[in-house]
Amino acid sequence: MMKKIFIAVLLVIMVAPGIINAQGCMEASSDEGVNVVGYIQTQWKYEFNGKDDDGNSLNTNSFYFNRARLGVVGNVPYDISYYVMAEFSSFKDGPYLLDAFITYKGLGQWANITMGQFKSPFGLELSTPCQSLHTINRSRVVNTLAQPFRDIGVMVTGSSDSLNLFGIERKDIIKYSFAVLNGTGLNEMDKDKYKDIAARFVFSPSDLFSIGTSYRTGKAANVDPNVATPDKHTRFGLDLSMEYKNFLLQAEYIQGTDEGRIPIDGG
Repeated sequence: MMKKIFIAVLLVIMVAPGIINAQGCMEASSDEGVNVVGYIQTQWKYEFNGKDDDGNSLNTNSFYFNRARLGVVGNVPYDISYYVMAEFSSFKDGPYLLDAFITYKGLGQWANITMGQFKSPFGLELSTPCQSLHTINRSRVVNTLAQPFRDIGVMVTGSSDSLNLFGIERKDIIKYSFAVLNGTGLNEMDKDKYKDIAARFVFSPSDLFSIGTSYRTGKAANVDPNVATPDKHTRFGLDLSMEYKNFLLQAEYIQGTDEGRIPIDGG
């Protein structure tokens, strides 16, 4: 069996500063004009592939771009923001449109309405922007069970205003996201009448820890036209994040069930 060991060096270059939010990696830094944003992640990969029958090494190594993204963000009077991001890395089959959505914020902190193509509201690791991950790549379980990472649809997100909890005044104790999605993934139109439902809820009673839960379910027409029963997929997740000074502990559990189809990546 081929054994692969990846040795990578991650370099993140932020072309423009930004604030991490639920849908995109960055927000507009001002209300004046268009803000150009982006980042590059370069890597070096070394693969140990053993030797051939003549004893010659089959090892390979290469420099490449894991991500090379460029986009524009901005605000439109009144209470509307937009976010467009493209992936240009040829090593990820670029260029192609990654994110493209508008958000209406006129209803206050409890309800922001987003429509377009955006990251699915599911799980702690998937919700973490690429440049803020603690590892080079996302974990195997997330890559397998949280797909598709991005989808097209409409989403409502919100967070609590200032609340008094145990005598301490805190903001954003409660955060939620609820989305209706095509269920077909990146840059794909829906091919049937079914839609996916995705939701995420996060409770953060203190700065020390937060608890989150996520759910996604949907149906799709069976690939066999002679079968009337649609395929169904369901995902459920729990996550915990604890942080104190320089100590960080994160854990995430995802359960997936697929009925009538072969699961993505076999699990």
